[in-house]
Amino acid sequence: MGKGKTCRKGSMLCILIIVFLSVLTLTGCWDYQGLGEQTLVGGIAVDQGEAGRGYRLTFEIVDLEGGEGGQFGSILLTTHGETLAEAVYDAYAKLHGRMHLGVADVLIVGQTLAEREGLLPLVRFLMQDQTARNSLRIVVAGTDTAAELFAPIEPEGEENTGQDEAPNVLLSKILSESLSPRRQGARKAMDAPAVFEIYNILTRRTSDLVLPIISPSDAADIPFQLDGLALFTGDRMTGTLPAADMFAYLLTTANLRDRAFPIEIDGQRAVLTVRSSRPQVDYLLEDGTLRLTLNMQVTAETLQLPDGWNGTDRAQMSRLEAEAEYQLSTRVQKLIERLRDEGRDIFGFAETIRNRDPRLWEQIAADWHTWLRMSTLEVCIEMSVKH
Repeated sequence: MGKGKTCRKGSMLCILIIVFLSVLTLTGCWDYQGLGEQTLVGGIAVDQGEAGRGYRLTFEIVDLEGGEGGQFGSILLTTHGETLAEAVYDAYAKLHGRMHLGVADVLIVGQTLAEREGLLPLVRFLMQDQTARNSLRIVVAGTDTAAELFAPIEPEGEENTGQDEAPNVLLSKILSESLSPRRQGARKAMDAPAVFEIYNILTRRTSDLVLPIISPSDAADIPFQLDGLALFTGDRMTGTLPAADMFAYLLTTANLRDRAFPIEIDGQRAVLTVRSSRPQVDYLLEDGTLRLTLNMQVTAETLQLPDGWNGTDRAQMSRLEAEAEYQLSTRVQKLIERLRDEGRDIFGFAETIRNRDPRLWEQIAADWHTWLRMSTLEVCIEMSVKH
């Protein structure tokens, strides 16, 4: 009987220990801080440091007490360092504590840094940081520096106090919402890849990395606009795709939604809008030649028909579909061929081959860009136009 009581007491003690350890695991850390004690970072701008050395970081810190209309405001903090770790530690020193990057949605990279230093050191640093989210998305600044997209930097020669004036809104949140076409009210934007996606692209060394270029908008109520694509060779930016080519690119990557495009037919103008696009890449290695085929199913609606046309006339609509298929196929094929001749694969050809046929990819991976330049290409678009 005594032994039974001892066993029950021992079991209860074990249960209490297990519960206590479980609570510690759920809380995640011993040095927990309340919301008011943490410095929350909404967005980050990364530029090359002074005299082309090191890094200049601009943190858009969430101002929990500022803002207008019930929205959070922002405070800018600028730091410097020979390495990324030193620049972040500089922020800790100025704030007298750690920052929390877990709420940050977007990171802006300056073009000079992307061209000279590359993205891999930055991406690896973010992947290793315990507070940064792997879903943090990265864009390239269309301005002279990334910091300019948050607020003007201080003039040359003035002493940097570390904190700059910032608008009384959280610009990083607005920028993040403008990037994803899946978010309501952002139908004309494109997705920006997340940190983990960029890391996978750079380490797999298959298709080439592309990132959106973001510039200030001319519209008073829209702070940012998409200004083309930054093209990378490895992790370094080596070119740009102008905004005029964005329509054809997005059409091939299934990221195009509600974009209008004109069609010339019989000397008149028709305007269609894309509702969805479903691209599929096929390939064949035959007689020493790689043959690439891009098939796309595109659904569109008419915004404007040529004068005298009737949207219920099947013959006229079939003709409109055929002309739209021809003009879009020509436009897309010219873009892919131009980039192919430069040895650029931003359309996922290499990634498709690697995923579907690892043996073939192993055979051509070492000379992929040569295979790409020598490949043949066919673009086939099947249109479905509704009035």
